[in-house]
Amino acid sequence: MRTFHRLVVLAAATGLLGTGVARAQMEHEVKAAHLFKFLSYVDWPAAAFEGTRDPFVIGVIDAEEVRASLADIVRGREARGRPVEVRRLESGDATEGVHVLFIGRPASEPLLRLVGRPALLLVTEAEGALDRGAMINLMLVDDRVRFEVAPQVAERSGLHISSRLLVLAQSVRTVAP
Repeated sequence: MRTFHRLVVLAAATGLLGTGVARAQMEHEVKAAHLFKFLSYVDWPAAAFEGTRDPFVIGVIDAEEVRASLADIVRGREARGRPVEVRRLESGDATEGVHVLFIGRPASEPLLRLVGRPALLLVTEAEGALDRGAMINLMLVDDRVRFEVAPQVAERSGLHISSRLLVLAQSVRTVAP
């Protein structure tokens, strides 16, 4: 079984992410697995890619542990027939060519300048992020990584979030901010 599948199964089976350092590491790995899986449940417009083999690019700001886990998960893998790349970004870096941007808790201001950018899925892990324009927000609920979704915000950027993902969400915001 692949690494991210083991992590998701372990977290689901135990219902807990552990304690201390192990809990934090497991949380980062589960968040990374979610980021990879989101690629299968979101449709990007054809214009988001130059060619049929262009990679999906996932940028990560202020979440080095998640970025490192994600890089391990995507190594040698594809999503929807495309290779997957992970990039470390700093607040203020250009996001052209990035399809998914994960913004860690410490960075909230970059979100405001990126809201509405075409074909960019904004994923965060901060309370109230959907109110500031995030499309998916990861959170801990009863020691489990869950997520909330704002599909109408994604639609404004030309993205379509599958109903299969919406069913799995902790909550779905049906009225966009």
